[in-house]
Amino acid sequence: MPSLSVILIVKNESAVLAQCLESVAAIADEIVVCDTGSTDNTVDVARSFGAQVHVIPWENDFAKARNASIARASGDWLLHMDADEVLDPLDAPALREIVDTNSDADAVEVILANYCNDPRAWRWVAVPPGAPLARGYAGYLPVGLLRLFRNHRGIEYREAVHENITASVLERGGHIWRSNIVIHHYGYDAPPERRPEKARFYYALARDKVRTNPGDAKCLHDLAEQALACGEADVAESACRRILADNPLHVAAATTLANICLNRGDLDEAHELLCTLAGGGCALPHVQTALGAIAVRRGLWEEAYARLEAARSEAPPAPLATLYLARALDAQGRGDEALTCLSELASALPALEEVARRIRALELRRQGEAHFAAGQLEEALRYFVGALEADSEDPLAHNNVGVVLHRLGAPDRAREAFIRALKLAPALHDAQANLDAC
Repeated sequence: MPSLSVILIVKNESAVLAQCLESVAAIADEIVVCDTGSTDNTVDVARSFGAQVHVIPWENDFAKARNASIARASGDWLLHMDADEVLDPLDAPALREIVDTNSDADAVEVILANYCNDPRAWRWVAVPPGAPLARGYAGYLPVGLLRLFRNHRGIEYREAVHENITASVLERGGHIWRSNIVIHHYGYDAPPERRPEKARFYYALARDKVRTNPGDAKCLHDLAEQALACGEADVAESACRRILADNPLHVAAATTLANICLNRGDLDEAHELLCTLAGGGCALPHVQTALGAIAVRRGLWEEAYARLEAARSEAPPAPLATLYLARALDAQGRGDEALTCLSELASALPALEEVARRIRALELRRQGEAHFAAGQLEEALRYFVGALEADSEDPLAHNNVGVVLHRLGAPDRAREAFIRALKLAPALHDAQANLDAC
């Protein structure tokens, strides 16, 4: 019967390693752990599961470390896991069955569920409230990766960061089989205090990858994502444009570039990029959502509702489309409907903090409007500022701040508020009229 080796590279993972190894212990014939310099009790945890532990040097190259683990594994099949991952317990038997019975595949794609609370990421998928394996997260980013593959076939990892075996498998004429097996990844969303350091580290590796593979679309998009994480939008934009010059329908590059354009207020180019995708057969829900968001900012309400409702019906609960729909309703003076929209989303995704903030912001703005109507300008301003602390992208709150500041004799600050409102919603006629009056 074929044997299965689980391979890992680790460093200071004692807090999470046990749950990872426990998820694969029943199906593994061998566990090989390559440690790159742990100073905690990671090695002891690994050995408690019967793992072979090898200490290897860390050379700023994930592929090199992965290949070191391959070289030390004896199984007929290899399963690559990371310490902050857990194999879905319902899928473990299916994975073992592939090892025992599959005579065709050389590598098997699984779904890596990267848990995070970022519905603005275009691949983000919501999970039902209370799903135990979500561990409090509202959703995840699914990525298909080759994680299960045959040993002794010359298959190797490449690329220093976001390392993978795909190119190696294809070069050898290997047959790839896709599965619905899920590996749950909990370390994708790093703690806030670690994010800058992690982003800079991956950014440096991504730059090195592009220097080695200057025309590779995957390497370029990896660079774009890491550049954005480090606040270097110009580098990300350049990388995306290089990809799109060769392939205008590269969904990830077009989506990333469209977001960059939206963030700087270039609605026309963002619209063109997304329409190119839609016209090329890539009318995915996130494309419809982004086009709906542009329509909201332009005040094209009929188009906005049509696109956002289409996205919501295709991929419910579609949190981002729902957030934009609430923004559209609010902008048209339909605040009660907007609040209902947001409340329903909060019930469906209670772990999504952005929804709670939006509800809080709308309620604060309404209280500010009541104080303004009563002539209590200082109180109104306090509530409007509070609303913006909860939702900095609310153009109505920015406009309201400008109105109050103008009444309080601060025309320069009022003008700045109206400009912020118009940057967020160029079709907001009240803000334009107020700016003109200043």
